[in-house]
Amino acid sequence: MANDHPAPVEFEACLKDFVDELRLTGDKSASTIENYVRDLILFKKFLLNKDDYLNRHRRNSDFLQLKRRDEAALPPLYIKDIGVKDIKRFLLYVQDYRENAKYGVARKISALRRFFSFLQKEKIQEDNPMLDIERPKINPRDAIRKHLTKRESQLLIDFVKNHGTRADRNTAMICIFLYGGLRISELINLKAADVKFEENYLEVLHGKGNKQRLVPLPDSVMETIRRYLQKRPHRYAESLFTDRNGRKISRSSVYYIVKQFVQALNLDPRISPHKLRHTCATMLLETGVDLRYIQELLGHADISTTQIYAHVNRAKLKEIMLSTDLYGK
Repeated sequence: MANDHPAPVEFEACLKDFVDELRLTGDKSASTIENYVRDLILFKKFLLNKDDYLNRHRRNSDFLQLKRRDEAALPPLYIKDIGVKDIKRFLLYVQDYRENAKYGVARKISALRRFFSFLQKEKIQEDNPMLDIERPKINPRDAIRKHLTKRESQLLIDFVKNHGTRADRNTAMICIFLYGGLRISELINLKAADVKFEENYLEVLHGKGNKQRLVPLPDSVMETIRRYLQKRPHRYAESLFTDRNGRKISRSSVYYIVKQFVQALNLDPRISPHKLRHTCATMLLETGVDLRYIQELLGHADISTTQIYAHVNRAKLKEIMLSTDLYGK
């Protein structure tokens, strides 16, 4: 006798199909797709009560191996078992327990919205549980207000130069963030061949379709990169920045390295690799560099994205004007 009830659909299979769909449509960058996958895997772990253990062991030196084993051993999760209450509990969890800021929560909502819209379109799920879930209201200026001052930036570079067994590598990474304004995904994907010493620039692949842009760097930063390449243990590795095994350095490693130095210097704990990119943009603007040039440097497709930094500069201008008597004696 035939079974009238269709077999339950697994979350993991849907996730793979969802990623294929995103890649085919091409309206999301590789970095955005990677972030969506990371958020959806976290969602799955939360529903299976598997994330807390990893949180407690995040500082463990074997964290990455532990993470891979944990993900491989996760039991199945079925789409039919996921409801609105589960999603709301997850969002409260990332907000309260994992201390995600509004932008972090908003990105997870975006990932879940796109995923469940895909399930509905493919007729895997009849109702979309995300319809009544609203994104938190965000002032775009709040995302970039925190950045390092010139003094703090120099302090960070000087400190990194003199600490750790990979000081040359770490100094090169920090300098590329602060002087080149790269995204973390762009930095970890740099090849050694992307460094053009004679022309003083990096060839950077970015965004949808892996577009290329040229990022000019001052002599001092190029020399820092040259010194690192001459001393690095895996001299012939294809990737510019590598781990101890000569493989491309991971996003989580770069994030952790930056956070370690921020903590050691007692800088604002909100400083991250992305805030170093903000620092670069803000310093250029305050130096008087035209917004269009900053747009080109950062790889913004739309000038409106770069204009957010202008608000920071206006705030600085207001501060100067209120504290200065232009015509005073």
